[in-house]
Amino acid sequence: MPEKSQLLEPFQLGKLTLPNRVVMTTLKLGYGNKVGEVNQRHIAFYRRRAEGNVGLLTSEPLYVQLNGRELPTQLGIHNDGLVPGLQELTGAVHAAGGLVMAHINHAGRAANPKLVPPDERISASDVFCPANQVTPHPLTKEGITEIVSAFRAAAGRARQADFDALEIPFSHGYLIHQFLSPHTNHRQDEYGGSFENRMRFGREVIAAVRAEVGDDYPIVVRMNAKDYVPGGLEIEDAIEIARSLETLGVQALSITSGTMCESVPFCLYPTGTPKANLLPMAGQIKDTVSLPIIVAGRIRSPEVAREALSASQTDLIGLGRPFLADPDWVQKTAAGDEEGILLCAACHQGCLGELRLGHGTSCMFNPLTGREAEIQLTPVEEPRRVMVIGGGPGGMEAAITAAQRGHQVTLFEQDDRLGGRLREAVSVPYKEEFADLIRFQQVQLEREDVEVRLNTAVTPELVSREAPDVIVLAAGAEPIIPSFPGLEETSWTTAYDLLDGKSEVKTKTAFIVGAGTAGLETAEYLAQRGVSSIVVKRKPEVGGKLDPLARAVLLKRLESLGVDVRTGLEVVRFEKSKAGQTTVVARHYPRRENVSELRFEAETVVIALGLRANHELAEALESQDGPPVHIIGDYVEPREALEAVWEGFEAGRNV
Repeated sequence: MPEKSQLLEPFQLGKLTLPNRVVMTTLKLGYGNKVGEVNQRHIAFYRRRAEGNVGLLTSEPLYVQLNGRELPTQLGIHNDGLVPGLQELTGAVHAAGGLVMAHINHAGRAANPKLVPPDERISASDVFCPANQVTPHPLTKEGITEIVSAFRAAAGRARQADFDALEIPFSHGYLIHQFLSPHTNHRQDEYGGSFENRMRFGREVIAAVRAEVGDDYPIVVRMNAKDYVPGGLEIEDAIEIARSLETLGVQALSITSGTMCESVPFCLYPTGTPKANLLPMAGQIKDTVSLPIIVAGRIRSPEVAREALSASQTDLIGLGRPFLADPDWVQKTAAGDEEGILLCAACHQGCLGELRLGHGTSCMFNPLTGREAEIQLTPVEEPRRVMVIGGGPGGMEAAITAAQRGHQVTLFEQDDRLGGRLREAVSVPYKEEFADLIRFQQVQLEREDVEVRLNTAVTPELVSREAPDVIVLAAGAEPIIPSFPGLEETSWTTAYDLLDGKSEVKTKTAFIVGAGTAGLETAEYLAQRGVSSIVVKRKPEVGGKLDPLARAVLLKRLESLGVDVRTGLEVVRFEKSKAGQTTVVARHYPRRENVSELRFEAETVVIALGLRANHELAEALESQDGPPVHIIGDYVEPREALEAVWEGFEAGRNV
């Protein structure tokens, strides 16, 4: 297939010959220390991606000055003492047959205020950053010269550390971009005003870096196609920037979007943001310059990548988070095993979610990401008969991992389908990509010869007949349904049955009790089917378990759909009139003296108050004094799919 061979054919990037057209874009890892040193966790992470035959790896952002840091655990390139560690990293990549590019950066006003003293927070102008609540100081001309020198020194260290190329961001609302954008550059000197003046700082950085690394060293510039900020850069500006960069002798342009201060979703593309939406703009830029174009932004599958190359929208395909989910994306594509690729769902739970918690970047779907240095799955000496109870993501992960190690595994699921509560997520608007985990796990179950028995409720008697050596109990949780007075007389369902297709709402309106993840996502699910809803919750926080970016995007969509979300309300009872109409009676929470109850008409009531585990089976099995039982996932405590998958992996590798 010609389109496939184009994706996998070699590509010349300056003096570099890439083995294919796939570039791993920069990813914040958060594996380091306050000094910014490389450690074995970094090395193992990049080595593993190099082993997957990625055409060109890009390092995480390496800060060129201490006041340009975003993370306390970010890698640095700001002093000579860091070069030996970086050289060890590049050596590991090269030994695995890979190429790696250093991404050097200064975050400017987007730097972490916990790491940068107030008098060192700098930018082009004193424009407030809403994301970190910082108003920076405008750089003096002396300060500009100092930072240009810092980029030059960092570039020299990158070459000394044997990086194969260099990437400099004119993007994402970082320092150089802060000079480029009229939104953040209000200067009246030679660095502000006209396009030529706003471009001056970036040109000086490129010239200094080029003088340091020489004419033969590949330099890639990452640049925005669009800022998604009022008064920011638009595609017309991007085309002008691209033309200017072409005259500066850089080797390629990497196209991205958004700013880390105002339009973070268009930098990080969580669930609910457009898929592959940069491709048309990348194509416009490609049509105006002769430089190779790289583009990223939710290009998750080989099919989309091939189509983009075939349509001449880009020359190289940028993938970031997809390599967290599956480091063998390229190898599997080359082998024609695309059904075996574990595709990223842009959920942010294991990558940015874990990064924010200070744990370092991982992946909800791939528990090995970020742990390559500490975990190796090894075959068992004595295979055991493993019984897995529950066919959700945790149970399937446990079964797959145990089977990969050589155990004889049988998985029991009481429903007629696998997937567990993850099936509910698949029904939610913009989360259909979660179906890819279920699909992938089903493929792996088959490949590992796991016996799957559907429509089978496990009882202690069944366990006795099967006589397993070990049990993994991943039977999930069930909806919490409080004993509201009058509920039994209303037309009601749970959010969980509704999203799983086990019930439906046939009315024009619905009243949703609970504004957690399930309640909010159910409101959107219904709105897209023409059902308007009111969502109420006692406490002030809504969607508390959602990734903050995904929650912000979802709440904005709900507002545009006219969904009425109210907090501080507690449902008291349901009343039914003689005409058969239901009234929801609620009161303010906390309770207010002398304040009347509130009454809402409701055609259908949807309960979305969370889940609870039923531990009867675990207690019965433990009382039998039978084989050891590993309890995982929602059966321990209802949480997210991340905990289920990770605990399933741990159970599978430890049985």
